[in-house]
Amino acid sequence: MFEKLINRTNFKLLFIFYVFINTLALGYFGIQTNPLYIVVFIYGAMVLFYDLLKKEVIYSKNHLILIFLYGALLCIATYYNKTYSDKTSYIIAIMQMFIFLLIFAQPRSMTLKKLKKELKLIIPFVCVLVGTASLISLGMYFLNISSTRNGWYLGLVGTRLFGVYFNCNPASFLAVITVLLSLIAISNQYRFRLLYIANIGIQLGYIILTQCRAAILILAVVSTAVIYYYFFRAKEFSKFKRITLNIGLCLSILFGTTIINKVAYLIPQLQGATVKEEGRFQFQSIQEIIELTMSGSISNIPKIIQLTDQVTSGRITLAKDSVKVWQKDPLHGIGAGNFRKMLVDQNGASANYGQQILHSHNVFLETLVTAGIFGFAIFFLFFIKTMFVTRDILNKYKNKRAYFIILLFIMIFLSEFIGGFFDFGVFYVYSLSATLAWLFLGYTYWLNDQPDMPLVDHSQTVTFNRYELISIQYRHEDIKLIKPEFVIINTRDVADDYIIQVQYMLGKSTFVYDLYYSLNKKKKDNETLNKTLVKEFYPLIEDEIKSIYAQSEIK
Repeated sequence: MFEKLINRTNFKLLFIFYVFINTLALGYFGIQTNPLYIVVFIYGAMVLFYDLLKKEVIYSKNHLILIFLYGALLCIATYYNKTYSDKTSYIIAIMQMFIFLLIFAQPRSMTLKKLKKELKLIIPFVCVLVGTASLISLGMYFLNISSTRNGWYLGLVGTRLFGVYFNCNPASFLAVITVLLSLIAISNQYRFRLLYIANIGIQLGYIILTQCRAAILILAVVSTAVIYYYFFRAKEFSKFKRITLNIGLCLSILFGTTIINKVAYLIPQLQGATVKEEGRFQFQSIQEIIELTMSGSISNIPKIIQLTDQVTSGRITLAKDSVKVWQKDPLHGIGAGNFRKMLVDQNGASANYGQQILHSHNVFLETLVTAGIFGFAIFFLFFIKTMFVTRDILNKYKNKRAYFIILLFIMIFLSEFIGGFFDFGVFYVYSLSATLAWLFLGYTYWLNDQPDMPLVDHSQTVTFNRYELISIQYRHEDIKLIKPEFVIINTRDVADDYIIQVQYMLGKSTFVYDLYYSLNKKKKDNETLNKTLVKEFYPLIEDEIKSIYAQSEIK
């Protein structure tokens, strides 16, 4: 009973709800700190302590060592800067460690069966929360609801939709990730398919109406990946044509989205909104920057910087300010949640200055500013490691049915990392999208360390768990078969697994596999069930068998 209550899955659900509350416009209602942090802290400490007792915490993986070290340096920097660090600073630092230890890192006992079970809880939960919030926000847009209180916004801000969220930029990143979660649910044949389809429509509407340029760019990248996978991946194209096609798709989607964005801009005007805003994409300014750069004149550099700062909504200025803040403590860093306070002091501004500027708006600058030089170096190594893992797992599942699910996993954390170059993201507990990015990045790392695993449930009878190649033998007679035949050698039950040892035959070779399944239904007719499982399994390893056979000496 205690084990069922105190476990990581329950903690992940609680933490997701906690962070979701943080994404809402709490400041508008005068709420400075989400009181749920007390419950999260106590429960998280209990889960971590229990996992340590059960030896569930993994220490040996180099990516875990790197990110744990970064988290530790962040906590030290927060404590070191006592002058600026307050209760919120310590909450952010501790919660970030919880993300690394209990959400990103997977327990030693993790299996594919547990991962799938976890996804079936987390994905619907997130879709309900975010779907409801985005739907309410869309209602605010069409009703032209706009309000400001305590320096925070609610509803329509100028021509941009904030809705119920404290900031529309991280909210739009969250909407993109929710679209990806809905696609995973649809691909895995979750119940209420139509609701997931409807949720995709709601989130796309919200993204467009926020006019968040980074989110629209992310959406273009995600849409390109999905469209390419479904319609063009299987086609015979040269490498050059594939690259050209991907770029063309991305630009087309980006252009189409901006057109829709311009149309959406007109709706508040028709409703009587008086606030007008220059187009956020500022194509004329971008064109001018390109022309000035191409001229090659050094005298144009100040103008280029000015225009770039204008196009990026002051991010060049913010980057300069971030470097100045970092210089106050370049070795240790300033710690978590102290950026705005130090920025206010630096600029001699009032407490309301930069009310929603909570960090440097760039993931690498943020690591440098908050955790110092060593923290930056550690995170940069982790980032490089992540790129290699992404490449490896895509190659690993290249010809597998699970490739699309893996692609969606990668798109989830890639969305947040892209957003992290421009705005909120990757770190801290201001946005649910950051938590989900770390969660699915953790899943990706874990899957990359495992044998090939199909992540799509194709049968209502069973859930495939894993398989193990036992032996390869070669036959002397030539077996001419269109499809490989098989012989079931034996079956056995081990713990939660039902294991079938099967011998596949192709040409002059035989391949003996142990197949591991977790049964959703009781076995009624063992012989029929075994044959069904063996037949369903073969397409998953067909490429593997053919590759081994082609490379074998006996042909």
